[in-house]
Amino acid sequence: MNRPFLNNREGAFEFLVVSNNTALHPGFDERFEVQKIPGGLNEVYNAISKLLQNWHTLISSPLPASVMLIRSPVRSVILKRTGPRFDSQGLLVLEKARERTSVLGIFDSKRSKDDLEMIDKEQLLHSISQLVELGP
Repeated sequence: MNRPFLNNREGAFEFLVVSNNTALHPGFDERFEVQKIPGGLNEVYNAISKLLQNWHTLISSPLPASVMLIRSPVRSVILKRTGPRFDSQGLLVLEKARERTSVLGIFDSKRSKDDLEMIDKEQLLHSISQLVELGP
């Protein structure tokens, strides 16, 4: 089985998905490690912040393109293991996402959450397909 994003030197995945999306079942894409975050958007932002300060850099944005998705309580973000460095630019982007979310608020209802999880998953799969096209 071809796992192009597996870092053979250390046996660890090169890319990591951080998500609170319950629609992402374990092993949804075997090329990526998935760190499931229980809780809401703040917990996802906190987990990403810790990773950006410890050998990871942002690959996908924690700030979606539309207001509807910014207000979503569901978020999946791709990070890359980079070695000993501090991703200051990624932390600035993350802080901007926190600010926009606090200004716009979070729309959270069970009825819409299922739809938002599906949209988040589709966007994540699209991002992954773009990464695969670019190659390791």
